[in-house]
Amino acid sequence: MKKAKTVISLISFLAAVTALSIGAERLLRRVGLMGGTEREVFLKIFPRLAAAALIIVCAVRLIRRMGRLTLKKLDTMEGHEFEYACAGILRANGFKKVQVTQGSGDFGVDITAEKKRVKYAVQCKRYDKKLNNSAIQEVIGGLAVYGCEVGAVMTNSYFTGPAKRLAEMNGVILWDRDELSAMLDKRGTKKAVRESLTENTPAVSPEDICADTVEAFLAARGISAEIENVEYLEDTCELLIEIKPQTGVRIEDIRSLSAELAAHGGWEYAACVFPSKTAGTVGIEIPLPQDTEYQ
Repeated sequence: MKKAKTVISLISFLAAVTALSIGAERLLRRVGLMGGTEREVFLKIFPRLAAAALIIVCAVRLIRRMGRLTLKKLDTMEGHEFEYACAGILRANGFKKVQVTQGSGDFGVDITAEKKRVKYAVQCKRYDKKLNNSAIQEVIGGLAVYGCEVGAVMTNSYFTGPAKRLAEMNGVILWDRDELSAMLDKRGTKKAVRESLTENTPAVSPEDICADTVEAFLAARGISAEIENVEYLEDTCELLIEIKPQTGVRIEDIRSLSAELAAHGGWEYAACVFPSKTAGTVGIEIPLPQDTEYQ
């Protein structure tokens, strides 16, 4: 596909330069600024116009590339910020009525959007490893809740083989790192993402976002627990989220979901600590970026 686009672009470029050269040749001969046969004048003009046009095209592309949003910038975003960036990317790619869902209790759907009268439920995953089945299962479960026809998972990473097969069986669209890169090339993407981040991102602290994510994750899996306290551990740059399990909930039920919770939240890990600092609670430690500021 890329080779075909390159060939088409080259043919279009040569055709445009040729047309300009013919027009310039006729004009210069008519006003007497350049003598010789039509062929001689054309051969003098064509390489000069081609060189000038090539320089202009390269300069425009360089300026666009320097100012565009890149995958590397998306890689550095925290999970909630990445969701709003994805919303802007969808808007730039023709999606309408794009809405970011609430972080708590979103039933595996981060964004709802419409395109050609089809409603999409989108799960966003900023992750540094391949995504497994869990992301696919979550968005499938959220389709009915939001009344959507099509499910999609959008990530800066890639998908495992089983995840691709599960998505194909259930009609879930997968937008991996390569697809995301193509979406970023759409004109107006940077502006759409900037507007989405500045206008729609709520003033919610990282502590609240992480706590809501943990609480919603456990609730979706039938584990009844309440967030008792959230503390920033300055020495390790972690958040300690203390959870009070309700009657009938075993510590092992929460501990066994640590790896799945980390994948869900887009964190490097989620360590289950018991006993925690507060009696009767389970602690979950998750890492935060080193440059995050806290009061």
